[in-house]
Amino acid sequence: MPRLHSGVWKHFTPAIKDGKETFMCNYCSKTYTKNATKMQMHLDKCKEYSMVSQQSPCSDGSSSASIPVPSSSFLPSATPGGQFLIDSVDQRSQAYADECLARAVYATSSPLTLTDNIYWKRFFSVLRPAYCPPTREALSTHLLDCEYNRVQSQVLEAIRKAESVTIISYGWSDIKETGTVIYVVATPVPLFYKCTKTKEQIHTSTFIAEQLKTIINEVGPQKVFAVVTDDAPDMMAAWAQVEEAFPHISAIGCTACGIQQLFDDIVAQPSMKALCRRAEQVIRYFREQKVLAVTFECWQMTVTRNHATNWTELARPTGSECTGVLNMISSLLAHQNTLQELSVSPTLDVEASIRTTLQDAAFWKGLSSSRNLLYMIGNSIDYMKREDAVLSGVVDMFSQLRCHIGVSLSGSVLRSAEQKAVMASLDRCQEFCIKPIHTAAYMLDPSHVGQQTLSGEQINSAYYMISSLSHHLDLDEGKVLGSFARYSAKQGLWKGAGIWSSCQHVSASTWWKGLCSSEPLSAVACAILQIPPTAGACEQLRSRLCDTKKERHQGCLSADKAQKLVAVQANLNLLVPSDTEYAPLESEEEKKVLFQSETQ
Repeated sequence: MPRLHSGVWKHFTPAIKDGKETFMCNYCSKTYTKNATKMQMHLDKCKEYSMVSQQSPCSDGSSSASIPVPSSSFLPSATPGGQFLIDSVDQRSQAYADECLARAVYATSSPLTLTDNIYWKRFFSVLRPAYCPPTREALSTHLLDCEYNRVQSQVLEAIRKAESVTIISYGWSDIKETGTVIYVVATPVPLFYKCTKTKEQIHTSTFIAEQLKTIINEVGPQKVFAVVTDDAPDMMAAWAQVEEAFPHISAIGCTACGIQQLFDDIVAQPSMKALCRRAEQVIRYFREQKVLAVTFECWQMTVTRNHATNWTELARPTGSECTGVLNMISSLLAHQNTLQELSVSPTLDVEASIRTTLQDAAFWKGLSSSRNLLYMIGNSIDYMKREDAVLSGVVDMFSQLRCHIGVSLSGSVLRSAEQKAVMASLDRCQEFCIKPIHTAAYMLDPSHVGQQTLSGEQINSAYYMISSLSHHLDLDEGKVLGSFARYSAKQGLWKGAGIWSSCQHVSASTWWKGLCSSEPLSAVACAILQIPPTAGACEQLRSRLCDTKKERHQGCLSADKAQKLVAVQANLNLLVPSDTEYAPLESEEEKKVLFQSETQ
């Protein structure tokens, strides 16, 4: 029986049909069972394929596969006579192509099964007939390991070159559920550093502090100026241990986590829970009763056509997330008139309790006041999760938030004792979110000069922070504070109006580094203003880790490989290469040929 050459397998795509393994020709799509003789005979007679040349050694010792291009009308022939163009790929070119393809798959979060797809195989065959794309197994094993090591070395190099970095840690607050803690190093670009598995029974404050100190020592404590973490119960005690070991480092909480806890505390108040429960009952009733659901949709579409407004569905909340609760309340208020009219319609049988709720003025007033109370808090969470959120904005945001909550509570459904509980929660949130490093950032941000509303205690803590960091950076404290005095009084370098208007067009750290680098205060300002206010980068990575579960369930990835894949995906898109960084290296023979052609 003729043996099917191993190089020919690339021209057939394996598949399972009716429980049997089959092989389909990549050129004419004819299907065969696993039979070497028939498959060899087919290749010899295939009209779309003329021949297969055996692998032969190249001059450099590597092997090359010479493969004819399919005789498609859109492919150019080698000669006017219509002879086939013979293509070949040596080992070096194959490896380089595999590397580039794997990198593209990882960077775009494409499925690792992409190269198993027949249409992708045909696409690669059109581009380069002799090229055999890597298998799913190759993409999830040695190619992933090589790319991870390459990207990780770039991450370490970026950290080495950075003048100041921030350690971001996330996952301690829900360690019982995931057992995973993510570490990011912001340079200020947030680079995925590592991911660790931790048993929940050992996540004490001492253990957390030791983990953070280990990362700080690995990165280099001299260039670390802050640690940003989530709101795990033992976290503040861990902060104290980190700051004791490294006095120049500020340990701060993720602002988005702190405000989310404030939002949850408000929604958990008995009066608010009762209101949300009634609101959810109304939405569930109208969504589950088919007649009412259809009638509601028809009425609402009529209103939309007549009043040129956007039609929206009744939204049920999802968990305790602020977006879900706000969407539920907003959707009810948007459809108030329609719901009230439907509830008293003689042609519809609406349950008495639902009708009573919809005709209750106090219910609608409560929804309106609750939306006013929660809306700005939800917006603050969304703002802090943005990529352009800055540390200096936290102080100003809390000032506005406290004023808003104070005004909104007076007309809310919350009773007196509940209002006091909300204000106590706001105090705890502010204590968690605002530290001396925040007030120092606020004072050093040029966009806030002349608008400062800090207390005397906050100003003194900012002065102390600036003095402490000037010592750590081996700067003259007197000169640094003198520079700060001129900056605050808008004298010397800061006397003209042009330099202040420029801060509206660049980030605060760029402003200091680019226009004020001659001032002693510049190094301190740059270090502080590059610190991110949240652990949002870690949250995004956790979401990506969850997305890889599908690949893991398909048997493509182990937990370790999944973490490597997420690290590569995240960092590749941050460490954007130049156009020539990945140009293939030329052999000495290729260099000679190129030189000769250029000189001729």
